[in-house]
Amino acid sequence: TMPSMVDWRWCSDCSVRSMLSAEGQRFVMFAKLRKSLRRPFDRWAARRRPKGRSIELNQKRIFIFPSRSGWGFIFVSILLLLIGVNYENNLLHAVAFLLLSIFVISIIHTYSNLSGIKITAIKGYPCFAGEQAEFELRLSAGGKRERENVQLAWKGCQSQTIEMIDHSGCTVRLYHPAPVRGRLHPRPLLIESMYPLGLLRVWSWLEVDSNAVVYPSPQKSLRPQSYIRSEGEGRMQSLDGGEDFAGLEQYHPGMPLRHVAWKTYARGQGLHAKTFHAELDERVWLDWDALAGMPTETRLSCLCYLVLQLEKQGEHYGLRLPGRDFEPDRGDSHRQQLLTALALFPGGVE
Repeated sequence: TMPSMVDWRWCSDCSVRSMLSAEGQRFVMFAKLRKSLRRPFDRWAARRRPKGRSIELNQKRIFIFPSRSGWGFIFVSILLLLIGVNYENNLLHAVAFLLLSIFVISIIHTYSNLSGIKITAIKGYPCFAGEQAEFELRLSAGGKRERENVQLAWKGCQSQTIEMIDHSGCTVRLYHPAPVRGRLHPRPLLIESMYPLGLLRVWSWLEVDSNAVVYPSPQKSLRPQSYIRSEGEGRMQSLDGGEDFAGLEQYHPGMPLRHVAWKTYARGQGLHAKTFHAELDERVWLDWDALAGMPTETRLSCLCYLVLQLEKQGEHYGLRLPGRDFEPDRGDSHRQQLLTALALFPGGVE
């Protein structure tokens, strides 16, 4: 009996699936083989990777290899040379040797475009968790040679192209993701170039000694009382419930009768009322224990939010953390000190 149309379709689907499965298995095997072969090279390259705050590139720290375009250029040059030999064509010989000469000269110029560059880490700027941390680097090079089309990037991050036309050097700002609070140490820095012809790629990996403080991500607390006001110090304010006598003032209708100075009135000096002052403290304490019951990271985020709000309002505020207190103050330096303490609280990234 002839198979039905459904049977043919089922057989076709099975064959396609088996082909795709076999292709996928071959791809996975190839990826594993490539990874296993690349792992020893990565370990060898990591040992040669320079580390420090200021690094100068030299022949021991620079790698150079043909690019895809370079391999194509070599293939065409050798093909022309073989054709010229086979057909005894002097013109093809000349073209092939000219192309190979250009490739050799390109090696020297591509290497020289990166050699001698000095990279110095200047500063890492703080940020909040979830943002991009900014790192400032200084690039300089001796001699009169201009460096063009030089690319820099942290591993896995977006690259930035610079042109070192000015011999005095240049300043570069690179950005690195900061997913969690703590002290961020950036990934290895890649510096590379394919100038001038794109036939070769020259590069180097650097371990730049720089870091940036990542503050907790601000989060508004749902608790109505997330901080406390201190007592006993501050500025004097006129309060009805005060205990310190401040003086007399002209009596006005509506004032409490218990404040009327009857002795003064009896002496015929008019109707006056006593005024009292009390000391009201404007200082605020942000207390770790006031947010008891919350997870550690949530507490830090809430305290970070309160620091920003109180600084914005011009308050004098302090911070109480387990084992450490920061006296009330205000200003940018005080704000950074408290945010840094929250960022480096035990349990973060060091």
